[in-house]
Amino acid sequence: MPIEEDQARILKCIGEPTRLQILKLLAEGERCVGELASVLNKEQSLISHHLRVLKECNIVKDEQEARKVYYKLRDVRLAKLIIDSEALMKGLALCECQEVNCERKENQRSGER
Repeated sequence: MPIEEDQARILKCIGEPTRLQILKLLAEGERCVGELASVLNKEQSLISHHLRVLKECNIVKDEQEARKVYYKLRDVRLAKLIIDSEALMKGLALCECQEVNCERKENQRSGER
């Protein structure tokens, strides 16, 4: 499988707002489901679902400690990816419209004038 396909799969997996919020918190250190749900003000079942997806994508791993399961990033470079993408979004006016092809459409409209 080409590297681009793997990259696309990982980006698709993390490219969901709740998952990005979870990853930002995990970039600060390991957390259990209850902590994540409390901080994000979301249902524990929803957080568990997203953690399962992230685990299936090999982005997070879990460790059982007594009665709690703690989640953390599998690789610290993922924290850098999340932090850098947030900085990029703050610094650039990207994705200003909801349509994937909005830039192309804007360029076509400009050329029509």
